Amino acid sequence: MNSLFLFLAAVLAGIISADMFVRGWNGFLECAASLVLFFQKKIPAKTFLSRLSGAVPMTILCFLLLILCFKIYYSILGFGGSELEQLGYFLGAVPRTGYYLISAGKMIDAMFKP
Repeated sequence: MNSLFLFLAAVLAGIISADMFVRGWNGFLECAASLVLFFQKKIPAKTFLSRLSGAVPMTILCFLLLILCFKIYYSILGFGGSELEQLGYFLGAVPRTGYYLISAGKMIDAMFKP
C-alpha cells in the first residue's frame, strides 16, 4: 500500500510539475513574441502591454508553483528517492510534455500573429 501511495504521488507530482513548466514556458515565449512584434512595429504599444499583462503574471506564477511543487515533494515530504517514484514521475511528466511538444508549433505560430 505504501509503495502504491508513493507511486501515485510521484505520478501526480510529474503531471503538476510538467504542466506548470509548460504553462510557464508558454508565458515566457508569449513575452518574447510580444517583444519581437513590438520592436518590428507590428503591434502598437497598447497591444504590447496588454499581451504582457497576461503573460508575465502567468509566467511568474507558474514557475513559482513549479518551485513550490519541487520544494514540497522533495524537501518537505522527502519523496522521490526510489526507482518506483522516479518511474511514476516519468510516467506523469512525459505525456503532458509530449502533448505540449506535439502542439507547440501551432501555439508559437499563434503568438507571432499581430
